Amino acid sequence: MDWGLAAGLVAVLAVAVVHSSWQDVVRPKMFVQIGAEDVFRFAGNTTSIDYFRLIVRDGNSLLVGGRNLVYNLSMTDLSENQRLIWYSPEDAVKMCVVKGKDEDNCQNYVRILAVMAPGKLLVCGTNSFKPICREYSVQTGSYTLEKEKPGQAMCPYDPHHNSTAVFVDGDLYTGTVADFSGMDPIIYREPLQTEQYDSMSLNAPNFVNSLTQGDFVYFFFRETAVEYINCGKSVFSRVARVCKYDRGGPHRFRNRWTSFLKSRLNCSVQGDFPFYFNEIQSTTELIEGTYGSVSRQLLYAVFTTAANSIGGSAVCAFSLQDISDTFEGNFKEQSELNSNWLPVQSMKVPDPRPGQCVNDSRTLPDLTLNFIKTHSLMDESVPSFFKQPIVIRTSYNYRFTQIAVDPQIKTPGGKSYDVLFIGTDNGYVLKTVNADSADTIERVSPVVIEEIQVFPSNVSIRSLKVVRGDNLEGRLIVVSDTEVLSVRLHRCDKVVSGCSECVALQDPYCAWDKISSKCRSVGANRWSDEKVFYQSIATGVHSACPASKVMMPKEHTGNELTGQAKTYTGMDSNHRRSKDTPDGEVMN
Repeated sequence: MDWGLAAGLVAVLAVAVVHSSWQDVVRPKMFVQIGAEDVFRFAGNTTSIDYFRLIVRDGNSLLVGGRNLVYNLSMTDLSENQRLIWYSPEDAVKMCVVKGKDEDNCQNYVRILAVMAPGKLLVCGTNSFKPICREYSVQTGSYTLEKEKPGQAMCPYDPHHNSTAVFVDGDLYTGTVADFSGMDPIIYREPLQTEQYDSMSLNAPNFVNSLTQGDFVYFFFRETAVEYINCGKSVFSRVARVCKYDRGGPHRFRNRWTSFLKSRLNCSVQGDFPFYFNEIQSTTELIEGTYGSVSRQLLYAVFTTAANSIGGSAVCAFSLQDISDTFEGNFKEQSELNSNWLPVQSMKVPDPRPGQCVNDSRTLPDLTLNFIKTHSLMDESVPSFFKQPIVIRTSYNYRFTQIAVDPQIKTPGGKSYDVLFIGTDNGYVLKTVNADSADTIERVSPVVIEEIQVFPSNVSIRSLKVVRGDNLEGRLIVVSDTEVLSVRLHRCDKVVSGCSECVALQDPYCAWDKISSKCRSVGANRWSDEKVFYQSIATGVHSACPASKVMMPKEHTGNELTGQAKTYTGMDSNHRRSKDTPDGEVMN
């Protein structure tokens, strides 16, 4: 027998079996190169890199944290309204360099921006690896410093550290590190914190987002999995929560969380041996919508494989209900150092149940507090809402980095769809939709509507945000290390000339107007009348459209963009650039 041939056949069969559980490659309906009419641009420093990470909406303005600056930009066209300049003191910069840090990092990078109240702004910066927070009162054209305090445990020391913060009911909740070396991870709300140098609580985490809902604040991060350590080293994705009313415990638990719990997030291709996308990179905010016949609060998240693994990225959705159910389930424990991690028997769980919100956490018994200190990890992982990833990409050329959602776009047929925008580390944005989401939660039907080149292929997307002004159509804000872009959400009327082509896009923003014979966008007069507007998100085919051959784009290779593509013009009349020098400006 030819054993080489037999082995080859086994390998082929194995690949075929594995492939059957994966999505087919979903090619974009359009490849788009951004043109002058599509984009507004803002570039910060031209002499140094801003390392933009943070963008916060404040009314009809966007606040962008950069190097020694906060830019206040018009949401309309990204023109600069005003700026807040905040340099590190010269002695702080010198000390930072003496300690071995690069001078480029020994600046004041703004990493926390929070609108505390109308006219009141909280700003925290790295301050040359000695973080500081300030409170400003904001009036037209000026920022007035009201208060300054150390930013330890609130703002990262290193501008490249993955941290998160959310301002809730007058308090700042943060996930960051609390020391110069970056070895002391912490989830913090003054004066409460997670256990210090305790791998059971936090084990080298990289935080990606935080949000609040109901009585709890949630943190999303990836960390080295302590429950997997006996089998090797692996990174798992987590969601953790704390109670907003937690006041710490008595005695030695005085400044410690009494409600901290965490669980694994499961984004995987199902099967006898699931394939996991273990490393969360970004999440959307919590949204509310109808999926199939159920109403749920969801968030979407981007996951990747490990950097030294097969290159892969995926998007999964998670419901708040499933997250809450997991925190009401079994706890996980390891009885001995070399034992397996197993669920805790219910009879061993103290009363009151650890992790709940109580009237006064300072009255909790030591039994409950000692239990939660050693049992913060839940046994069950949080399942993905649609039971599988919505979008999967396997590629050595790029990975997903960021995600934003425009929720529940209503179509002429009355159904609503979430439109997802996925950023990559090679300068692209994928605009996608789950075409089956309005009808069922038992399956997914991914449609990649557009692949949009917003930056050169060597530029990673650092942040994405969908914004809508009072009298403006929505825009997608795209952030790199050095630039902020504002891009149209759709190009319905620019690239499509026929009914079949318009419907074939399967774009919730676009429908064919039979009266004007144009592909029109959401919000048009009589948009809800499906007798006037033809659209089919589920199939991309409408019986009222004359049969025609819909030209699909060719596959994208290298830097070549084919198919229905717009022209990227680079610098144009809509390009905004900040001033390089502070001459004539007020420094705060």
